Amino acid sequence: MRMRTLSTCGPTLALAFVLSLAGCGSGGAERDAIMSGRLAVAAANVEPDQKIRGLSFSAPRRELAPDALVPAALAGANWVAVVPYAFVDPAQPRVAFDRERQFWGERTEGVAKTIEYARESGLSVLLKPHLWVRGQGWPGEYEPETEEDWETFLSGYREYILRFAQVADSMDVEMMSVGTEVDLVALARPDYWRALIEEVRAIYGGRLTYAANWDKYAFIEFWDALDLVGVDAYFPLARDATPDMETLVEAWQPWSEELREVAIATGKPILFAEYGYRSVDGAAGRQWELPEGRRARGVPANYEAQSAAYEALFRVWWNRPWFAGGFAWKWYAGSPAGDWIATDYSPQGKPAETVIASWYGGDASAGLPPALTLPD
Repeated sequence: MRMRTLSTCGPTLALAFVLSLAGCGSGGAERDAIMSGRLAVAAANVEPDQKIRGLSFSAPRRELAPDALVPAALAGANWVAVVPYAFVDPAQPRVAFDRERQFWGERTEGVAKTIEYARESGLSVLLKPHLWVRGQGWPGEYEPETEEDWETFLSGYREYILRFAQVADSMDVEMMSVGTEVDLVALARPDYWRALIEEVRAIYGGRLTYAANWDKYAFIEFWDALDLVGVDAYFPLARDATPDMETLVEAWQPWSEELREVAIATGKPILFAEYGYRSVDGAAGRQWELPEGRRARGVPANYEAQSAAYEALFRVWWNRPWFAGGFAWKWYAGSPAGDWIATDYSPQGKPAETVIASWYGGDASAGLPPALTLPD
């Protein structure tokens, strides 16, 4: 998802790294010509009328109603991210997936039905496998310890990704991610990822990406093997409880310059594979430091902070020709509610939903989260 940053490096070092990989180290007119050409290539891969107006769908515990994704389409979405989860225990690093005890929406059966229902609602699909690590959750800090552990993990991960590549191919899914924020593994074994991508392409003919965390995407070495640069865009912007719009837009500038340079260096469009904000004070700051779960009990909701952060993101990004669009994190089936939803990432039933719908070209039911029970 997002979590804490692992990097103490600033944009300058990240840019130097990715530009060196792309062979843009020359100076003057030659470098300018190379960069201009690559930015044009990135923009050429984004059709303005097909900007990805996506929502990240939360896998439900039990089977969906066939019309469960209609509200997403009504809010203006034209894409939905469907997320089949897998799990790994660092002590026994064999990747487990498609287990009976998993949520219906995480297993092959539920994934296939969700894709079917998305189609019926007029939505394109990003199939986005996501690893969950026992004891820490977020996969961004996970790295096997011994060579034997590496072999066990990489073998199981390959099986996991190829299984869902087969699902993507059989259901004509428009795009697939080969991973989500498995960044230490991605940085340590780039040759493994290139071989895996090649195997996926032998099965599945749609577009491919990888969803890298915001502080690691510029260090990924295999963007050239993919079609889009996927970024989980939880960039820290401002730590104020409710920053004003000018502050938020200005805070995006160094990050937008870095992303532009990466689009130039790779010749690939930028996709926000995830983006989003909780409805709490400091939503646009260091999101991984905000209280979650039990620690969030009693934390007051701040709908203005959430909606302003969304508005700033759209103002900065939406009309850039090399920006492919993105997937707002996250969207639930039905009408989510209860104490937890008031401060959750979901924009549903909050002013942020109206902001998203206004940019996505849809309708929304603005207001406060309804006092309903989340269907499981």
